[in-house]
Amino acid sequence: MRRYLTIVLCFAVRFCQAQESSSQYFNFYPIGDEPNLGYKTSMVKSEKILFEANPTMRFSFYNNIYRKLIRDEKKGMQAWYVSFRPQLRMYTDNSLPVRTPSYRILLGTQRLFRISKNNLLAISLESGHYSNGQDGGAFTTQYPDGSQESEAIYNTITPTTNLSEILNRRSGNFSTDLTELIVNYRINTKLDDNCAPKETHVLKAGAVLYHNYLFGIADIGGYTPNDIKIYGRWRTQVGYQYIRVIKNGNMRYSLAGNLEAIHGAHPSVEDLRLELTASLYPFKGTPQLGFFGSFIGGHDNYNYRFVDSGTQGFFGITWAIFPPVTIHTLCP
Repeated sequence: MRRYLTIVLCFAVRFCQAQESSSQYFNFYPIGDEPNLGYKTSMVKSEKILFEANPTMRFSFYNNIYRKLIRDEKKGMQAWYVSFRPQLRMYTDNSLPVRTPSYRILLGTQRLFRISKNNLLAISLESGHYSNGQDGGAFTTQYPDGSQESEAIYNTITPTTNLSEILNRRSGNFSTDLTELIVNYRINTKLDDNCAPKETHVLKAGAVLYHNYLFGIADIGGYTPNDIKIYGRWRTQVGYQYIRVIKNGNMRYSLAGNLEAIHGAHPSVEDLRLELTASLYPFKGTPQLGFFGSFIGGHDNYNYRFVDSGTQGFFGITWAIFPPVTIHTLCP
């Protein structure tokens, strides 16, 4: 029963986002991970993942990006919103549990600028809370998080400790506040007769800071001093994506690579994570729906499981948050 409830939840969340971004995609977001759902292999031999879902909901206070993008307006393209970014993994244990799910609840804003005739610059700033909602010690299944016994476990951790081997995978708490800044530069090298991009190169760079005060103001939901020694305060990323429209605009594909680095984490943590993804969007009438396949190498990205490392395959369906549209500002 839990398995089917989770599947329903995943699609319900995606449906809410589809409703929120419907009506000719009025709520465009040029930066952000695309929602997806699919099968993923495991980095840990003792576990098997049935599927992973990454639904995303953005509730806009204000968003004029689509309206100004399709008109001959070059300034003031922006969005203000609340973002809810859960990450859910179903494991093939007897009870088919969703173990230590991730929840990100963030306030965000995005800006879009026309840099030259065919190029667009986007900036995203988001800040909020990131946790898994668990109450157990991160490295013990016997004691609750924050107890003297749980905190004492950290004193036994040395630079040579393999954290992946002692991680509490069922109920270990993960919690921090964060602020994320991402810059995205879109180079539209080819346009069709309707001024919609046919070929696009996307360059991305960003950084995430883990901090102990929500929005830098309130001491709510942050990390503990012992945890931050393992997390590391900073994560940086760079990425590239190639997008090409084919079949007279009836479908498109994209090839993307993203490299993430953790700075200042425990020595047993693999600092780097490389993700290579190929996506195909075959439906002209529904340009946001597609299929993807990914190869992942390096550390995991599932809350405290960043202490795991290895390789993964990930295959499934996805939804674009910035599909090609006629952009009159790019017309000659």
